[in-house]
Amino acid sequence: MPKEWYSVKGLFRWYMNDGGATERIEERVILFEANSFDDAIDLAEAEAKSYCCPDRSANFRIEPVGWWHAYWIGETPASGIEVFARGAKTELAADAFVRRYYPRAHSEAT
Repeated sequence: MPKEWYSVKGLFRWYMNDGGATERIEERVILFEANSFDDAIDLAEAEAKSYCCPDRSANFRIEPVGWWHAYWIGETPASGIEVFARGAKTELAADAFVRRYYPRAHSEAT
């Protein structure tokens, strides 16, 4: 079975060593050449272990949240190729949707 290209979006929690308070949640989209959606997610989980390897000199740590979403690209990545897309059904107007789900992006645009 030939491998195909997938992007996998994962969520990561950054937290402080002292007290464990969450500092931020990071969204990462990584490309993988894989045999299937499941294979792409397995590769993303393996890559996350490397990404989250503790730095003993840092005062923070990173851990995967355990949320993954794979997207089949279907062609060799190149300039202009879509690597991730996700739609959301909503009855909100576009500006209300952005304020609700992307509040920081909205405040930076205004």
